[in-house]
Amino acid sequence: MSDVMVLGGGPAGLRAAISLAGLGINATVVEQETFLGGAVARHRYQVLMPDFSSGPELVNTLVEEVSRQSRIQVETGTAVGRVQEKGEGFQVELLGPGGKRSQEFQAIVLATGFKHFDAHRDGKYGYGVFPDVLTGSDLEERIADGHLVRPSNGEVPQSVAFIYCVGSRDRQVGNTYCSRVCCAVSAKQGIELRRSLPLARIVMFYMDVRTYGLWEDQLYWRAQEEAGIVYVKGRVAEITQRQGHLVLKGEDTLVRGPFEWDFDLVVLATGMEPSASTRDLSEKFGVDTESHGFFRQAGPLDSAALTNREGVFVAGTATGPKAIEDAIMEGDVAAMAVLRYLRMKVRA
Repeated sequence: MSDVMVLGGGPAGLRAAISLAGLGINATVVEQETFLGGAVARHRYQVLMPDFSSGPELVNTLVEEVSRQSRIQVETGTAVGRVQEKGEGFQVELLGPGGKRSQEFQAIVLATGFKHFDAHRDGKYGYGVFPDVLTGSDLEERIADGHLVRPSNGEVPQSVAFIYCVGSRDRQVGNTYCSRVCCAVSAKQGIELRRSLPLARIVMFYMDVRTYGLWEDQLYWRAQEEAGIVYVKGRVAEITQRQGHLVLKGEDTLVRGPFEWDFDLVVLATGMEPSASTRDLSEKFGVDTESHGFFRQAGPLDSAALTNREGVFVAGTATGPKAIEDAIMEGDVAAMAVLRYLRMKVRA
């Protein structure tokens, strides 16, 4: 019997599996996509914040380490069907390319990641209506392809606007929380754009800038002082189109005045939401979710990996928005929590 199922093949899940193997515990990574690497691989992030390290290199390093571990089995293109308690563990139905089969596990690590807010849900920004309005993940894919041009006409943009907090801190769309990393990711993307668009006007429209911890110097001030990016505190009320340009209308809350500004390209910094499978898996494994729909961690004084359900652990953005480096660290935390749990079962 494989000891542990790690559900999710992103950075947190891969790190959890690697750490479990290093502790002498067999692990099966179950990933519903046909590839490993999570959002970094899905959207082909070329560089990561805050240190501009390589996204592909991170994924390749994790995947290669997984492939070298004889204690790790990988099941891609596989979803979870019926879940039953069996003995002191779980019998899980796996729905994969080879059909349906059941496997028993002593413990579960939920590392199911997140999904980006669907910008179609916020109509004032014209996403899906104006081709030159992109999301941050759209931009990542275009950077990876080397196509830094306007989708509408194939021309190199001379002006780019970023709009913060799209799908975050917004009661109207139902997400009242801060997605935590969007400000930093946008600064990183702005710096990336400056390298390929040295003369472009790049403007960040923000409610607040939340580059917490050590990111303030690494990203926020660097974006302004080295890349010449302009920050405007204000809310964009709507986007229209005029003579082939996007027109942003809103209010600058620092100078207390309205603005109407033309741009060639607009990038929406969309926030994080619980992955599509979160609700279903919470019911199947009996794990509570918190008020925003992410898996609930046991408590502030407990291990970050613990849930209300004995034998089921969590890691990464399955519990809420966080940076990749934090998600990877939580993979290690989950592995140690699983080790303690399995040792207690043996002693009992």
